[in-house]
Amino acid sequence: MRKYGFVALLLLAVWSIAGCGSGGGGHAGMDMSESMMDPVQVDLSWTPEQVKVGNQVTIEVNVTQKDKPVDKADEVMIEISKEGDSSSHEKVAAQNAGGGKYTLDKSFEQAGTYSITSHVTVGPQHTMPTKKLTVAE
Repeated sequence: MRKYGFVALLLLAVWSIAGCGSGGGGHAGMDMSESMMDPVQVDLSWTPEQVKVGNQVTIEVNVTQKDKPVDKADEVMIEISKEGDSSSHEKVAAQNAGGGKYTLDKSFEQAGTYSITSHVTVGPQHTMPTKKLTVAE
């Protein structure tokens, strides 16, 4: 009797593994066009370059793929954290300004060095470039 149980379990395992491979292309239900596989390029910057406490700065994320602007990124978030202060941390959605440009207007209330990370998701790709921003008094 144990022999039949083992054989049944083995057949069930083979059947379930075979089911994972069906669908022809191996990516059933996923849109994996060739253009989706080209790497997403992200350029993170801000204006003005010299930031002072209380003044507004525009953080800009430019997203391209194959040297063309990506106007429909799935997600563009900007994460801001002050170095040495774990309580000073926020993650905010950037606004789509068109032409592959996503922006966030922000003012800083304290001088110091901030870590700015843009979280960009386009299809199956996610990239997170980080830069340091110094806020002067």
